[in-house]
Amino acid sequence: MKLAIFSDIHGNTHFFEAFLRDAEAEKVDRLVFLGDAVSYYPFGCEVIRKLRELSVLCIEGNHDSMLRGEFPIPENHEPVYQLRKTMVEISGDELEFVKSWPEIVHQTLDGKRLTFVHGSPLNHLKGYSYADSELALYNNPGEDIVFVGHTHRPWIRQNFHTLMVNVGSVGLPRDEGGGSKPAWCLYDSQSGKAEIHRVSANPAPLFALRGIVHESVLEALDR
Repeated sequence: MKLAIFSDIHGNTHFFEAFLRDAEAEKVDRLVFLGDAVSYYPFGCEVIRKLRELSVLCIEGNHDSMLRGEFPIPENHEPVYQLRKTMVEISGDELEFVKSWPEIVHQTLDGKRLTFVHGSPLNHLKGYSYADSELALYNNPGEDIVFVGHTHRPWIRQNFHTLMVNVGSVGLPRDEGGGSKPAWCLYDSQSGKAEIHRVSANPAPLFALRGIVHESVLEALDR
């Protein structure tokens, strides 16, 4: 089975659609979303509807938690997040869908024990996993592969027991050279191979949102 594992759309429907075309071209069998459908870009409700329409396995992210009312929205960050707009626009059914997303999912597929989580296995919503961080060395005999997001920077590291995969971000890549290249992970459960894919996406429609989207968000497109 081929899985497309992706994260951090953040209301960016333009890059999300580019990712979906890429995943379709790879003939994936299943979509797994590691959280943060909303914030930054203004189309969070559209993203949520599409995730629901496609029957995507969705994991809760920290921005989804704020949408659900479980975490407060930092007032000094709201001009960048613009999350309250989504909170007003979202329908009751859409909010219930987001509230159904678990913090972490463990599954066994073709003999491999997989973990799907937004932040980290140790801090599900807010754990930061960078390639040079201590978490990159995470090694659990009970987990063969751990897929995470949250940092918007993709990387893969094989430890003795556990393959760690940060799938990066579809909607807001933050790694150098990746600002307008959505990242996601293609995983083949038969071979056990995980690889990062980058999608060529034209950022022009996003720059057209200047004045609506915070300037710091648009600056990330030039990385």
